[in-house]
Amino acid sequence: MASDVEKEVIRPNDEANLLTAKLGMLWWDSPQGRIWIGRIRDNVPFIAITLVILLFWFISGDRFMSVRNWTFIAQQTPVLLLLAFAQLLVVTTGSIDISVGSNLGFSAYMAALGMLWFGELGLLVGIFSAVFIGVLNGTIFSLFKISSFVTTLAMLIIVRAVLVIVSDGRSIYVSDQPMSNSNITSIEAKWLLDLGQFPQILYFTVAVAVLLWVVYEKTVFGQQLKALGGNEKVLRLTGISVNWFKIQVFAAAGFMVGLASFINLARSGAATVQAGEMLELDAIAAVALGGTVLTGGYGSVLKTVVGALTLTIVANGLTIAGVPPSWSRIARGILLITAIAISLNRKQIDVVK
Repeated sequence: MASDVEKEVIRPNDEANLLTAKLGMLWWDSPQGRIWIGRIRDNVPFIAITLVILLFWFISGDRFMSVRNWTFIAQQTPVLLLLAFAQLLVVTTGSIDISVGSNLGFSAYMAALGMLWFGELGLLVGIFSAVFIGVLNGTIFSLFKISSFVTTLAMLIIVRAVLVIVSDGRSIYVSDQPMSNSNITSIEAKWLLDLGQFPQILYFTVAVAVLLWVVYEKTVFGQQLKALGGNEKVLRLTGISVNWFKIQVFAAAGFMVGLASFINLARSGAATVQAGEMLELDAIAAVALGGTVLTGGYGSVLKTVVGALTLTIVANGLTIAGVPPSWSRIARGILLITAIAISLNRKQIDVVK
């Protein structure tokens, strides 16, 4: 009697379903199945941007696919993309920099002040400011052994506060001709405003992207970035000063932020206290959506471009569709979670923290 019961318990209710499940499992675990799954994971950024474009094309039609709208997208993406490049450098090493938004706002304001003091060369003041903050982040993080998250979180707060103090709440405007209003602080730089327009802004960003790709993929610095994120102890055994290298990485990220602040000043035509707010989160999202592993060791310049472009397209498409900005952020968050969930190889993960 007991034997019959046991047989009944283990007997499948539906042999057809069991056979289907076995066949599915066999394909999933087969070499061919693993190859296809790997290809899907590797191409999630490209799949995501294709689906997003098709979706908004279906919803909004020619309003979304018009040359005018894509020109607007090309003008909106560069600042986020340059910040994402800064984040890519840091995240590849297994660290993170959430101060890039505040750094952008501060550096843009310092660039505007520099132009007031020294003319066109004053833009370098903004670049130097961004690199200095990057070096400061790297030094505190590497020498004092404080996590990069805590270090850059503190720097986010400090830099934003310093910006408020330095600016006293006043904006500096960029104009193409002298302004007669003495109550408005402005600098005359038509060339800068022209740089912030299409197609000049696109040429500049493409040039930076190509140079970064060369550094990231073809130089010793790029290989050491990935090695540091993959296994820091092994990199130490090669004789490299890891602490000094970390400072260099954050300095390079600061330089990228400086370029972003320069382009933001050109595109917006003003240095304001609010510049860069919340962009640090968008930069992290662009890197993650581009398939870069946040634990370090791997990244892609091209996929980061796709990630930043996808986020911009989503925001643009939802705006055209009449969706409120708050819902736009929700949609972008869902897209990010979905893309990471699909691209993540859970078999290589033992513990999630």
